[in-house]
Amino acid sequence: MATIIKTWDAAVELAATNAFGGAVADVAADQAYDYTGDVDLETSGHIGAQVLVETKLNFSTSRSAGAPATAGGLYVDVFASLDGSLYDTIPYKSFLVKGSVKTKANPDGDFQRFSFLVENLAHFRIGLRTTGTEDTFDYRITHQLWILTNA
Repeated sequence: MATIIKTWDAAVELAATNAFGGAVADVAADQAYDYTGDVDLETSGHIGAQVLVETKLNFSTSRSAGAPATAGGLYVDVFASLDGSLYDTIPYKSFLVKGSVKTKANPDGDFQRFSFLVENLAHFRIGLRTTGTEDTFDYRITHQLWILTNA
């Protein structure tokens, strides 16, 4: 009897800003989406992907360090596609990374990280956008694909 096992590909970086060693621009405080490239699960027969998102809040310089100020958040949304060229306008999954409070001891937000699974889609991409109009975010997004095989 064959045993079905999950075979993982190597982790691949989709996008990274300078705080994470990349060259992609920070997510601007304009409430508009920045998108990663397409993740193709269809062509090689992958079942899904584990996505890791790492973020760092950058408080606006207009926020006073002397008085606490609550930061905006960052939406991390997954958009599905059948062919990798036309994507849904409503997210398949949506996550909100909440901002923190600016103080003298915490002049910028902390690094945060979370992961999630995307399964049974042909293609997807990640969209990131701020909830406010003052603070920006650095980020790195990596993914690791898997396929089921017989052992």
